[in-house]
Amino acid sequence: MTPPSAASARTGPPPLVASRPGGDTAEGTAPGVATDPAWTRRRRLRPPRPATLARSVAALAAGAALYLAFPPVGAWPLAPVAVAALTLLVRGRRLPSAYRVAFLFGLGFFLPLLRFVAFVGDDALYALAVGEAAILALAGPATVLALRLRPGYSWAALACVWVGQEALRGRAPFGGFPWGRLAFSQPDSPYTPLAAVAGAPAMTFAVAATGALLALALHTLATTGRAALATRLGVPDVTAHPGPASGPTGPAGPVAVPAQRSGDGDTRTGRRGRARALVLGAALPAVGIAALAAVGLAVPLPTAAQDGTLRVAAIQGDVPEPGGLDALGEKFQVTRNHVDETLRLAADVDAGRTPRPGLVVWPENSSDVDPFADPRAAALLDEAARAVGTPILLGAVLDGPGAGHVRNAGLVWTADGWAGQLYVKHRPVPFAEYLPGREFLQKVITRFATEMPNDFVHGTGPAVLPAAGTTIGDVICFEVAYDSNVRDSVDQGARLIVVQTNNASFGRKGESQQQLAMTRIRAVEHGRATIQVSTSGQSAIITPDGTVLSQTGLYEPGILSAELPLRTGRTLADRVGAIPEAVASALAAAAIMAGIATGRRRPVGAGAPLSGARHSGPGATPRDTPAPRTGLRPDGRGPERSGVDAHRVVVCMPTYNERENLTRTASRLREANPAVDLLVIDDNSPDGTGQIADELAREDNQIHVLHRAGKSGLGSAYVAGFSWALRHGYDVIVEMDADGSHQPEELPRLLARLGTADLVIGSRWVRDGQVRNWPRSRLVLSRGANLYVRAALGIPLRDATAGYRAYRADVLRARDLDAIQSQGYCFQVDLAWTAWRDGFRVAEVPITFVERERGASKMSRSIIIEAFWRTALWALVSGRRGPAPRPLPATPVSVPAPSTEPALVTATATAGPPTQPTGPTIATTGPATSLGAAGTATVDPPAPAHQRTSDEP
Repeated sequence: MTPPSAASARTGPPPLVASRPGGDTAEGTAPGVATDPAWTRRRRLRPPRPATLARSVAALAAGAALYLAFPPVGAWPLAPVAVAALTLLVRGRRLPSAYRVAFLFGLGFFLPLLRFVAFVGDDALYALAVGEAAILALAGPATVLALRLRPGYSWAALACVWVGQEALRGRAPFGGFPWGRLAFSQPDSPYTPLAAVAGAPAMTFAVAATGALLALALHTLATTGRAALATRLGVPDVTAHPGPASGPTGPAGPVAVPAQRSGDGDTRTGRRGRARALVLGAALPAVGIAALAAVGLAVPLPTAAQDGTLRVAAIQGDVPEPGGLDALGEKFQVTRNHVDETLRLAADVDAGRTPRPGLVVWPENSSDVDPFADPRAAALLDEAARAVGTPILLGAVLDGPGAGHVRNAGLVWTADGWAGQLYVKHRPVPFAEYLPGREFLQKVITRFATEMPNDFVHGTGPAVLPAAGTTIGDVICFEVAYDSNVRDSVDQGARLIVVQTNNASFGRKGESQQQLAMTRIRAVEHGRATIQVSTSGQSAIITPDGTVLSQTGLYEPGILSAELPLRTGRTLADRVGAIPEAVASALAAAAIMAGIATGRRRPVGAGAPLSGARHSGPGATPRDTPAPRTGLRPDGRGPERSGVDAHRVVVCMPTYNERENLTRTASRLREANPAVDLLVIDDNSPDGTGQIADELAREDNQIHVLHRAGKSGLGSAYVAGFSWALRHGYDVIVEMDADGSHQPEELPRLLARLGTADLVIGSRWVRDGQVRNWPRSRLVLSRGANLYVRAALGIPLRDATAGYRAYRADVLRARDLDAIQSQGYCFQVDLAWTAWRDGFRVAEVPITFVERERGASKMSRSIIIEAFWRTALWALVSGRRGPAPRPLPATPVSVPAPSTEPALVTATATAGPPTQPTGPTIATTGPATSLGAAGTATVDPPAPAHQRTSDEP
């Protein structure tokens, strides 16, 4: 019978906060009142809490702010502001949570930045943005680890993290995609001259360091302001981090210390302390930011000619359509446009309106037909070259060298035809100019066969072309984003750099302006005059210090002409090459490892809890927190757990078509564990497994059978078995497969470990754990699934998907079993994760898993997919990683009679010998059950139904 106090708990939710170890009580509760963990768990599985939503929205907004720092908006100060915002958003978060926040930041940045890719299809935009965001998101957990270092080092470590992230993103996968580097948002900032010192990585370092210092200053101002307000109001100051260094601590973490105001002297002392904190924490970062800008402004950027000058004319012929796949129009149309503009230039030269250029440059793909294969294309080029009377550096699409291959080339054409110089683009764009894994992807995405029938080959020759008596460094389109491509041309003697590009398909969505910003930074980095020439704009002529002398608009024909200096000197960036980026990346890796080591060395109360610990607060450790079952150990070091020798234990064994395995497995179980009961849950197996189970039950009164109407899934089978076991007063409930993969002889090892744990998992992946007879594919699947679960949910278990486990009954009572919807091995993840999050002790012991010898495996693709998306969903909606504080138990009451609705009460199973109080639990009832004379039960299948498997991943 339920006492009135428990019955009243059904009418509304329990208190939000329970009493804490140490005797202090939270608002809204009385000492000793326990929060119902099932109710709080259901709250956590509802849509994200306001704080989580706010952080997610802030991350997206910070990413959008970073986008605004880039052209065409070009609000470059927003770049360090965005870095600071991300730093503050991930500060103090668990690593998976930091990754999720940084991923949202990346989406907010890349989706608008790369929207020009949508001309291929929205799926291309989303795939590219998600992929780039996934790599950028690595900066989130890396930032958390870097911030564990001393403030004097952490800002520099964080800047190195950004350099390292960009280095990775610029190299992988498929050669990388370095678009959107912090440096490329700064063509007009005080940091621009740093490109001449150590290239784009130096600019990224400066921007990220500014953001880190800004975050440090803002955090100092905020915490100092809160401390000052606390002192003024005389309220507890709880702004410090948990840990010994943050003030007095109690068993559950830091203890709030009321601010004292004993007199004017104390007030003045506090003000002086806060003033010093402001100076050290806010003024010093400001000095650092100013110093970074000053260093940039102090770098000299020479522009004088060292090898004479050369007048260059850039021709922008325009295209028929502004954006899209058909922007280039019909055959020869783009070539004809550029010929017409060149003839107009020749007329101006003949009329004396403009000086004759020494070199004319056309953009990428300006000859849209191979002039070596089509005489009409060659005749058009001859006409233009003869009219202007000077060599033309043009871009052409050349056939070959084999079937299905083409080349994106720059070549020099004179009045006599091709001059013999050719540069083939070294870095074709994956999925735009060539298709990785063509044979497979062309079958999956059929439009590739028609929209992209040929692959551009990778060029291997020099990156320079001799023309007009000098050496030209040729860079084609996408290559300008790569440090090495432009640097190679300068190392090979380029006096002038030409960036040939075709932006016709991208529309008015910022791609051309973003590329122009990169080109300007390359001019500064290498101290070379640079020309960007585009089919449709923007084309520009740039001096060695990054100044734009003249430029065209978008989707209009135009001619640019200027006398440019030819330079031979090499900047410091040319001399050091990739060394600064490599050093910064190595320092980032060292900072990450140091952050990991610092976390492991944290004293009691300062860090995240270890696996299997029960926690009462953010600073609690296993030795700090009382247990719900008994008092402390005699040595006072931690909670004591009673053993299971005197407790009733039942093994729940779901079956479906296991007639070849059940008898042998049950016999082994009963022989190795004579005091343990067995409950077979059969899903009306067509092969007669249920009848075999009935025969075993008639012969052995410790074997019971639960019959269900049909195949309804592993999760619902275990839920039915758990409910039956709880109603029949079992203290320990064990999961075990019937196929012989779990060794019954190893069950005592799991039960022994329950002396110090609430849930014990038989693990294949801890030390001494083994797996036998599995193919490599299953090993990879299981390992990968567990790594994915650990990363997504933050659960510190090596084998969260394992199905050989032992529960104390109070773990299952704390769950609303009827609300469980997961199936397959996702069910195992669900129960392990929620038990750990609810503060139960979870332990792993090694087992030997043996692949079934008889019968068919139930593993399926749907089970794998379901586990993937459910885990991702739990990670998104959970809002917080790590164990939840579990309150002290309330006074136990008896379990109510079974009903069709779960009763939210605090209860203890009392069948058999009396046990210690088990803490706050939920008394749940499964489907209506009738027990036969031979110990055989019949039960209707619960809803919802799931597909069942007895095989672990």
